[in-house]
Amino acid sequence: MVEMLPTAVLLVLAVSVVAKDNATCDGPCGLRFRQNPQGSGRIVGGQDATIGAWPWMVSLQVFTSHNNRRYHACGGTLLNSHWLLTAAHCFVSKKKVYDWRLIFGAREIVYGNDKPAKPPQQERYVEKIIMHEKYVPSLEHNDIALVKITPPVPCGQFIGTGCLPQFRAGPPRVPQACWVAGWGFLKEKAYRIAPTLQEARVNLIDLDLCNSTQWYNGRIRSTNACAGYPEGKIDTCQGDSGGPLMCRDNVANTYVVVGITSWGVGCARAKRPGVYTATWPYLNWIASKIGSNALHMAQLPTPPRPTSQAPPARPPSARPFIPLPPLHLDLDPNPLPTPPPPPPHPPTAPSPITKRSANVLSFAKRLQQLIEILKGKTFSSAKGYYEMETTDLPELTAVS
Repeated sequence: MVEMLPTAVLLVLAVSVVAKDNATCDGPCGLRFRQNPQGSGRIVGGQDATIGAWPWMVSLQVFTSHNNRRYHACGGTLLNSHWLLTAAHCFVSKKKVYDWRLIFGAREIVYGNDKPAKPPQQERYVEKIIMHEKYVPSLEHNDIALVKITPPVPCGQFIGTGCLPQFRAGPPRVPQACWVAGWGFLKEKAYRIAPTLQEARVNLIDLDLCNSTQWYNGRIRSTNACAGYPEGKIDTCQGDSGGPLMCRDNVANTYVVVGITSWGVGCARAKRPGVYTATWPYLNWIASKIGSNALHMAQLPTPPRPTSQAPPARPPSARPFIPLPPLHLDLDPNPLPTPPPPPPHPPTAPSPITKRSANVLSFAKRLQQLIEILKGKTFSSAKGYYEMETTDLPELTAVS
């Protein structure tokens, strides 16, 4: 019994550490908990997502105090317990923090709900809204925003964090099949949100093609991404804005948020694909707001292996701007996680010490080993990558 006690204590301590890490959303990003079988999936033209399929999806809901109801308005991506990423245009007419409620871990939502969120959903308030300083509403330039969550939201069975690209990644690569998700309109003129989270597979489209005369005719910028199909039929729509455009990283086997749903002409029209704010050009801006350590925690935990890849998407060539029909913008309904601790220093040559001191050292070492086993050594490998990447981090400057 005396020999069993240290092992039992170690197990309790180690499990509590792992549980704490999960609650603070410090674990790996971009991992889907559950997903539909591949192939049948084709949001407009999408399908119902399973619960936990996109655990970083957030529903941003306008709160009306006179009737205590919440109305879904935009989507978002959870970056950590404190921050989420979304589109700036969501806040054009609702800039006050008390106008908003945040719902995490949801699959089904009720438009105009006046009941508190029930587990596994989590409801939170907004502490701060940060829109890009150079956001241009009329053109949707720099359509990106960060929202600070209060109180911090814990990760759990159906709540996890999304990944952002690495600095070395460059613009989203074309061709590539990716995914979009949201609670937006199921048809262009449906005028009501989807009660169940929708998902759809879309193709990234070359920016020069997307910007060509028969398509968007000069309106697309190098900080955008286009995704959909030339024939239309599958697309994001009103209510999907702010949500993620997600591409799978085949090396890390995780999903990376490469874009934020921004605008489009109609929904699912031919040669009018969804237009997204690419996340990669704004990594410095995000780091300047949430901190470089928090950004690193939201990026892939392992560097990509060198592979032969298609060339990055080219910035669109300059074309004269021609006004287009109205955008499909949304309708209005009337302390950061810290990096893991450094590994213990290798013990020096033992000096004459008491038996009790030796046992304490052995106990601490065994505790560290057990924690790493329970975590699958996730944090030790991630930490090594973060330390290496810190030296490559460009100087923080706001992206125009």
